[in-house]
Amino acid sequence: MVQQSAGQQERKTPLHVLFLQGPTSFYMEQVARQLIARGHRASRINLHFGDRFFWRLPATNYRGSLEDWRAFIARFLDANPITHLFLLGDRRPYHRIAIEEARRRGAEIICSELGYLRPDWLVLERDGMSTYSRMPREPDTIRTLAQRFDPPDPTIRCTTPFWRLAVTDIVYTIGEVFFRLHHPHYKRHAIYHPFAEYAGWIRRWFLSSFEKRRTAQALATLSATPAPTFVFPLQLSTDFQIRDHSPYPDMPSAADEIITSFAAHAPAAARLVVKVHPLDSGLTAWREVITTMAERHGVGDRVFYVDGGDIGQMLHGAEGCVLVNSTVGLFALQQGCPLKVMGNAIFDVPGMTFQGPLDTFWSKSTPPDMDLVRDFVRLLAGALHIRGGYYTKEALALAVPATVQRLEEGLPWLPPRNTDSAAR
Repeated sequence: MVQQSAGQQERKTPLHVLFLQGPTSFYMEQVARQLIARGHRASRINLHFGDRFFWRLPATNYRGSLEDWRAFIARFLDANPITHLFLLGDRRPYHRIAIEEARRRGAEIICSELGYLRPDWLVLERDGMSTYSRMPREPDTIRTLAQRFDPPDPTIRCTTPFWRLAVTDIVYTIGEVFFRLHHPHYKRHAIYHPFAEYAGWIRRWFLSSFEKRRTAQALATLSATPAPTFVFPLQLSTDFQIRDHSPYPDMPSAADEIITSFAAHAPAAARLVVKVHPLDSGLTAWREVITTMAERHGVGDRVFYVDGGDIGQMLHGAEGCVLVNSTVGLFALQQGCPLKVMGNAIFDVPGMTFQGPLDTFWSKSTPPDMDLVRDFVRLLAGALHIRGGYYTKEALALAVPATVQRLEEGLPWLPPRNTDSAAR
């Protein structure tokens, strides 16, 4: 089956793609080089010196303030009409403004990001992600559109070692911090200074063996006594999935609401497993935070904090999973685990997730419609994803030509979101 949706046509006119900030890799540069080789135009605006480390083609270096950025990008777009704005992180402050100005001029917005599917998928999404995603939320629409695509091949084709992620992030940070005089007014989108996060990572590494032992003890206790068990995966407070796509100001606020509800409404024998995010920097003392919340609500002996462990095993046989909008939700659905979503997630679809209030979920959780889940994943993979990644030679060899092909042919059609908060 050809993975093109109705109305999708091969582009005949040359493209002009403007690249803003991307991943800490040469992914965007390699895409640009292939576009240029095929007769298209590619432009780039660097916002700080770290951006320059991963872009060796000609570029414009913006050195002004965030307050002056709108006027600058508007002048740039008027002088250099583009067909596409290509970026990672559609909610970054500079990117939000650029998206507004580019959309006013008729350009198509393409957001790239690590895939909703993992580990070797990337998203190429029109308009934006999560709240702004065009992925339909209506079961009948999902079932109909899914038939236009082949079922996805689950074979893992490439992976990224953690050390490579760490090295490229450090290189990027060195560019931003130590060459700040070149871009003195740059305003970072992250909550914490990168050196504070590195310090947290180092501390977490030193404590890792101690945490592994405590996690092993907690999991052994859980497996020794059968009882209804719910899983709550934590997310990063710095992630825009929390900051922009949820009703919570941070992750501790979400944890407090979920634990409060569990204490008041879950069956007396039920347990709640709270799992820390594998990329958490350690700046939040999660063990103390979760333990204090649980004890305050009288469920200290029924809430288990774990730092590590196999999330698949935790979800297998679980009574349910509660989360804000983590991609763990897709994994849970594919395992047939009942799921309650507390934020805005593209997979929060009637028939797949629990649509009632959280207080009811603990005693009336229902498994997802697995046929609908399979159609959802089929549509998600075919319409929004390409295979590959950002950081290794093998991953880029898959991702770069697939990205160029999508840009030239046009992204598969999905209906615009009919909400006030979504992009047009």
